[in-house]
Amino acid sequence: MIGGKDACRRFFFLALCLPLFGCVSRPTRLPSETFDFAPSTGSSVKEGDSRPAIVLRSVRVVAAFAGEDFVYRATDYRYERDPYAHFLSSPELLIRTAVSDNLQASGLFQTVAGAGSAILTHTFAEISVRQLYGDFRPGRPPAAVIALRFLLIESPRGTPLWERTIVRRVPIGERSASALMLGWNTGLRQILAEAAPLLAKQIREADQAAEQAAKPTGHKPAPPSPPKS
Repeated sequence: MIGGKDACRRFFFLALCLPLFGCVSRPTRLPSETFDFAPSTGSSVKEGDSRPAIVLRSVRVVAAFAGEDFVYRATDYRYERDPYAHFLSSPELLIRTAVSDNLQASGLFQTVAGAGSAILTHTFAEISVRQLYGDFRPGRPPAAVIALRFLLIESPRGTPLWERTIVRRVPIGERSASALMLGWNTGLRQILAEAAPLLAKQIREADQAAEQAAKPTGHKPAPPSPPKS
């Protein structure tokens, strides 16, 4: 009888331990990686006091790519999120900072201000990130894809003055999150290097047009007509 009780106890403890051994035998969770866009290291090129100021009213990321998890394109119609590779913060905030830093470092602008700034300008810019993913489709070389749409708007009337969408597809050496982040950084710098001179030119022309419109015409107002008798 005693032996039967001991056997029952051993079976009971074995039943308790089996789930624990099962948990230990599972593969360990892969370490999570966190990434950010690299700060701008370009030297500032001074162009004198005639440089315009630029106000970035908004920098937004379309909903499909606005999450913190990296997005991979698996097929022509299917995308996947990587639960182990993340942006350090919202990609919208990170790209806003990277865009501002790169534009300031370009030397083409006196200052780069955000929405709500006290700087008085005749224009403001809106930027939207239309694509932000790793192209890992089978049969294709891996690439980092990033696309930005720039919209320059006249203030205060809100009239669109200039619009341009610039896409970069940067080949990467391997299908990894680190290589993808490096490709995005390269693509973003290339896009801003192309867009910055165009933005500066459009803003300068808008400022000149506004200043010209504000000048007095030089025509004397017509004298009032005499009252009728």
